[in-house]
Amino acid sequence: MHIEHEGWARLIHGRLELVCSPDRSVAMGVMVGDAATGQASLFPKNARRRGPATDMVARANAGEGAPNVQTALFAAAAGPNGVALSEEEACALKTWFLLSYRTKVGDAVRIDCELSQPKRFEGGFVVEWGRRIPLPTLAMDGIEPLNDDGPGEIDIPVDFR
Repeated sequence: MHIEHEGWARLIHGRLELVCSPDRSVAMGVMVGDAATGQASLFPKNARRRGPATDMVARANAGEGAPNVQTALFAAAAGPNGVALSEEEACALKTWFLLSYRTKVGDAVRIDCELSQPKRFEGGFVVEWGRRIPLPTLAMDGIEPLNDDGPGEIDIPVDFR
């Protein structure tokens, strides 16, 4: 919605995909967190190991930006809605992640979320966050199983050569 209606653009580097505000000052991405996600008194970590691109945005958030490295992060082509940042824009960019943690209890699902800025990164994990904004917990019940293909079996004929 931000891209289509508000002028945001895609930023891609390796496996890190973000969206960037029209003024190129803020970027946002998504990340799966651990059980501390959304809990203001706890300190969450990302659930899965992340790569050097996440390290670079954490350094930029902490004010340690290395201009030559940071520019390379966003110089890759990102398709028709993509953008490449100048060195100055890349160093000034503040990156936020929507961190989420999903818990299933019986037929109900609870999703804890927060918007957070990674500040320090070690060994593939964010170990310090700058600003954190816990969001209200999402609770859903009556979730249908994902593997329900209907009452009959699916048969797809395949001709062998």
